[in-house]
Amino acid sequence: MKIHFNKTMIMIGLVATTLAACGATNGNSLVGVAGQPTETSTSSAAAEPSALPPIPPIPESAGHIIFISDRDGQKSLYITSPNGTDQTRVTEIISESPRISPDGTRIAFVSNANGNADIYVLEIASGSVTRITDALEKDASPSWSPDGTRIAFESFRDGNFEIYIVNADGSNPIRLTTDPAGDSNPIWSPVADEIIFVSNRFGNADLFLLTPSGNVSTLTTNTAPDSAPAWSPDGSMIAYKAFSGKLSNLCLIGRDGLNQRCVTSAPSDYGSPVWSPDNLSLAVNAKQNAGYGITIFNVQDDSTIQLFSAGIDPRGDPAWSPEGLRLVIQAQYEGNMELFVILVSANAFTRFTSINAYDGEPIWGRQ
Repeated sequence: MKIHFNKTMIMIGLVATTLAACGATNGNSLVGVAGQPTETSTSSAAAEPSALPPIPPIPESAGHIIFISDRDGQKSLYITSPNGTDQTRVTEIISESPRISPDGTRIAFVSNANGNADIYVLEIASGSVTRITDALEKDASPSWSPDGTRIAFESFRDGNFEIYIVNADGSNPIRLTTDPAGDSNPIWSPVADEIIFVSNRFGNADLFLLTPSGNVSTLTTNTAPDSAPAWSPDGSMIAYKAFSGKLSNLCLIGRDGLNQRCVTSAPSDYGSPVWSPDNLSLAVNAKQNAGYGITIFNVQDDSTIQLFSAGIDPRGDPAWSPEGLRLVIQAQYEGNMELFVILVSANAFTRFTSINAYDGEPIWGRQ
């Protein structure tokens, strides 16, 4: 079942609901089933109309939005309130791939400020930046442990992409994988000491589960590539892209390798899936009938919601607000890459960057 939001439809629905609740009146008559007047009560005391219950206000968003912008000449980290006010630059070095810590106080990111891609950590309150890795080859794809004390990452320092972990202060780096195939894109479980990663050790990209002690278990062995894994907030399921040629389906698998199924019925041009805070939905940048938009898949009842707005071309992956009512996206708009917040229930897009520059890679922190 697909649901397409439209502002006119929303207003019609509100009017229809109001009329149904109040009753459509014509003097002292009510319109009957056949459209003919039906006499009302002859009581001399007119009945007082029932007051409609007030519509509860939509809660304001909490936290802050972190994003990348080159408005000051190079890509750096910026932080802003959810309504786009007080957009503040928080790093002075080239920055990309921001990942916020579980407690919302630090941001891990990648920078080649020293001529090579390394991982850095920004402490938001103080503004201090710490370089976490300093290998001669590329370190990328940082992912926080649930307690915020360690960071998993991919590294080419041994001539092959492998998975490493390091303490959040840069101490005690440990190599976890040693396969001659490439191992990349580690994502730490939000609730456990388990890391999912992508490897081509069986000939094409598959998903594997890894522990900090180095134990590896296989999750998928499909003949076509699987990629873009994302943990559910409760750590029980993993969403991912299962490719069929150049297109993919969005699928789920339990962390134990069981209950594998797809939430899409046919392959299409999908971005990476992003879980809602309530564990019930996946938001993804997707090709729709009128172009590209954000599609939300309910993983319990298989319903979908399509969010779109003419002239706004989403790029990259969306990020959910902490209360799960909104999404922040980057989108091509009027020749620039801009940021928009979407109120999901109303398909309402609000632009909150408007500078002639690149603004992208948004994430939404809880604090």
